[in-house]
Amino acid sequence: MTNVRWRIITLLLVAATINYIDRVNLSYAAPALMKEFGIGPAEMGVVLSAFLWTYFLLQVPMGLALDRFGVRFVYGGAALLWGLATMLTATAGGVFSLSAWRILLGVGEAPLAPAGTKVIGLWAADHERGFASAMIVAGVPLGVFIGSPFIGWLLADFGWEAVFIGTGAVAVLWAIGWIAYYRQPEDHRGANDAERAYLRRNSKREERPAHASWRALLTNRNILGLSLGHAALLFNLYFLLTWLPTYLIEQHHLTMLRTGLFGSIPWFFGLIGAFLGGRLSDRLVRVGWPIMRARKAFLGLGMILGMASLLSLFTTTVTTTVACLSVAVFGLMITNSVVWAANAEIAPKQQGAQVSAIQNCAGNAAGLVSPILVGVLLQLTGSWMAPMVAAAVIALAGAAIYTLMLSDDIRLKEPIAARSMAN
Repeated sequence: MTNVRWRIITLLLVAATINYIDRVNLSYAAPALMKEFGIGPAEMGVVLSAFLWTYFLLQVPMGLALDRFGVRFVYGGAALLWGLATMLTATAGGVFSLSAWRILLGVGEAPLAPAGTKVIGLWAADHERGFASAMIVAGVPLGVFIGSPFIGWLLADFGWEAVFIGTGAVAVLWAIGWIAYYRQPEDHRGANDAERAYLRRNSKREERPAHASWRALLTNRNILGLSLGHAALLFNLYFLLTWLPTYLIEQHHLTMLRTGLFGSIPWFFGLIGAFLGGRLSDRLVRVGWPIMRARKAFLGLGMILGMASLLSLFTTTVTTTVACLSVAVFGLMITNSVVWAANAEIAPKQQGAQVSAIQNCAGNAAGLVSPILVGVLLQLTGSWMAPMVAAAVIALAGAAIYTLMLSDDIRLKEPIAARSMAN
């Protein structure tokens, strides 16, 4: 049997890695840009959230486009756009132009989650889906882990413009490779009949309707629970993605290079968390646990661990600060890997991207607010206490939502007849 499915999932891992390098490059450049252009914390919070404005608004439209036109050209074309937007950020001269290029970046990055969920729904068996999701989600910490020291070096030796040109060019190269290689299972020349039969035989999604009404999707208990929980997750995740470098610099007076090195450590542990959550939840599925019960066991645990960032306020050394942040990122990435497996498992066969988009839209609404709220609280209080407490309370709420709201019954009510949709 061929293993094309794992090559395609590896390509998605690479895409997510590049995607998150292109998200956090501004976070590391922020202190230099604030100094050069006279930008205050509240204004920088707006700039840091700018790509999320379009990213958030385009989740559902991109989900519909992916389900209608397929992931090959929609995702490939979007990656070309985000690469170019990143490179053009090097021409920015202040708050307005920085925000404009980041808004365009959000357009290009919008298909990331819906495309990934749709692909693993088509290319992964039930008992492999947790690990497949974990591989894609691993691109979040891997991108920051790889990107942080690299960006720190570029900033220290070549200036902030080089950061955006270099990271954007990599995205353009990936887009060309994706368009050349990706096909659906029935159309991919590299996959043999044995692999196609294996995917059909090991997918309970085949037993559910291919299409469901919007009412059925938006009133489903599991979709609502995953969406609200995702809002709590992404509030915390974007807090760390956008403000962690500045936090380390202000708390421990680190140089740019040392910020890149220390800032990468929590994301190394996040990488471990992403793979661990997917693997262990898959193991529970294999031994007979209901799929949603296996997933939510790790969804709640990860959010509880995510509260550890609050403890970093009471540390005195950079080592102990980074240790607390590492526990938090480890937990958040456990949740982030498992949540996408759960999402793919409840979606009707032909609506994987739409269901993913609903969840990601809700999540990124909170993610959009997070950098702005943190910047405002910092400017008003001059302290990191208020932002950290807010993040911890929201993480606790997320754990409760995942634990209490998600149901073992993954069926959707009010299905409508399947209709032909291009993939």
